[in-house]
Amino acid sequence: MEDFSQLSFRSLRLFVAVVDQGSFSEVARREAISPSSISRVIQQMEQALQTQLLYRNTRAVSPTESGLLLAHHARQVLEQLEQAMRGLQEQELEPSGLVRINAPVVFGQRHIAPWLHELCACYPKVHIELMQTDDFIDPLHDATDLLIRIGVMADSSLQSRTLGHQHFKLAASPAYLARAGVPASPKALAQHSCLVFKGFAGSQRWFFRQPDAGWEPYNLRGVLTSNNAETLTQAAIDGIGLVVFPTWLIGDALHDGRLISVLEEYQVSTSLEAQTISAVYPNGKKTSVKVRAVIDFLLEKFGNEEWGSHPNWP
Repeated sequence: MEDFSQLSFRSLRLFVAVVDQGSFSEVARREAISPSSISRVIQQMEQALQTQLLYRNTRAVSPTESGLLLAHHARQVLEQLEQAMRGLQEQELEPSGLVRINAPVVFGQRHIAPWLHELCACYPKVHIELMQTDDFIDPLHDATDLLIRIGVMADSSLQSRTLGHQHFKLAASPAYLARAGVPASPKALAQHSCLVFKGFAGSQRWFFRQPDAGWEPYNLRGVLTSNNAETLTQAAIDGIGLVVFPTWLIGDALHDGRLISVLEEYQVSTSLEAQTISAVYPNGKKTSVKVRAVIDFLLEKFGNEEWGSHPNWP
């Protein structure tokens, strides 16, 4: 059985050069190696292929019929390799190729999708694959180049860039507050209908604190619990109760008056740890130009403003 391990790109390149120049010494001079080294490479190729590739004499070398056939195909292989190398170099200069992005469903709809037309216009050679899911995604195993994660960042095996910090508001509709009254303190929420998100980790807890004070947790209930944030947001707009959600989710409703923020003198959160909106990607030695371009684009659009507080946000 033939051993093709000696047919490296380097050996093919040297072989084609010898066929073109008809001389070991001329190729050796150009490559800054000894003629004997080139001769040894060709001999190893002949042994691997079990055929003679060159006729050798004291003045010159010339290809055999097998050598001509190999040289023909080797030129095609080397040309394809050169095209691939040029393509990789162009990618390093100009973002191009497929970028697979994964984002939570609602966030992707509200804050990624509206910018896609501009992103594609900025980088016409970049192709975007946007997958939206609220399931846990591991970019190391799920063929994802860029993952938008919201919450507490704790995975040290991944690199991340912070797109923004998550800020929460306690809010209800004007109709609900007119009917049930405006709560004067977090303790008063026990007498109100609180619309609570329930995810895979259980029911959401609400934490409140005043400046220079510690967080106090509250487990609250109302007539509706759901694992869908938009359902709860719409329920709050329809006057069913109060919600605690980040401003990137309810910012539009707060801005146009469908919801009103209450207990403004308190900070509110659903976690004791700081929560961010982050672009997450595998911890490789070098991030590709196309992924860096998408991250930089999102950073330019989102910055570190409070999400949903800007009237021009998508």
